[in-house]
Amino acid sequence: MTEQIVEVDVTDEFDRPLGGLEGMRRIRFDRTQMEGAAAEIRFLPGKPELTEADAVHVWEGLDKAALPIFERQTMNVVNLTLKPTGHDQTHEVQQGWVMASTDRRTAVSLYPSVVAVQTANYDHYRTSLGDPLTRVLQLFVEATGASVVQRIGLRYVNRLQNSEAVTPIYWSEHVRAAFAGPLVQGIAPLVEALHQQVQLRLDDTAAARVQSGVFREQTTEALYSYLVDIDVFREQAINFDEILCANLTRQLNRTALALFAHVLSDEYLAQMGPSPIEENS
Repeated sequence: MTEQIVEVDVTDEFDRPLGGLEGMRRIRFDRTQMEGAAAEIRFLPGKPELTEADAVHVWEGLDKAALPIFERQTMNVVNLTLKPTGHDQTHEVQQGWVMASTDRRTAVSLYPSVVAVQTANYDHYRTSLGDPLTRVLQLFVEATGASVVQRIGLRYVNRLQNSEAVTPIYWSEHVRAAFAGPLVQGIAPLVEALHQQVQLRLDDTAAARVQSGVFREQTTEALYSYLVDIDVFREQAINFDEILCANLTRQLNRTALALFAHVLSDEYLAQMGPSPIEENS
């Protein structure tokens, strides 16, 4: 297993991953095993309620043929405030709307303070998340008057599978030592499952959470998959600016890809069939 990731040229400051991580080329994995991807922007609410008219304004500005499902949705939000003596917990319910494809594998969710785009049909960042998110944000701000962004986040869930992974130790050759943990230790033959969560501070306002590990699939045969769940986010109040938000989100995407490369070995990444993405694609 090699431990080398090669830094590549960047086009601008937002093309460089956060936290001093070494970047990867702009690539598409031809044999990706992504369960889902999501982008979420949280605003200081411009209105206490997101009306049906507001949601319809967004829906009509999108591709209604691609998102024919339009319905009300409820989101439960739990807020924790840590104190030296413990913590305070508040619970908030927000009423919103969801627009989804017929198979519900792609959806846009709208709430008074949240805009989210998620898909299980991920191709690459710009077409699957970047461009749709930019369009939704334009329409949401027009409808609600929201002007202050509080949080920008991206999440990618990868469920890596291989027919040869009949024991957890299979993944010891395909995961870098820092994330393989007990799989490369003396107790490796005894490991039945593995779960690891790593919190990373990328800069003063940005952070990441990487959850990874091995679990047994619910099949008649013994098959073990490897989960890589990456959540990158920036918590910073800024005035909404379409171009700045697009660039900050793109930078989080570059950071997530760099983290993905720091979990898996170069050999396994090569097996996933990476191919370059054209600049205008």
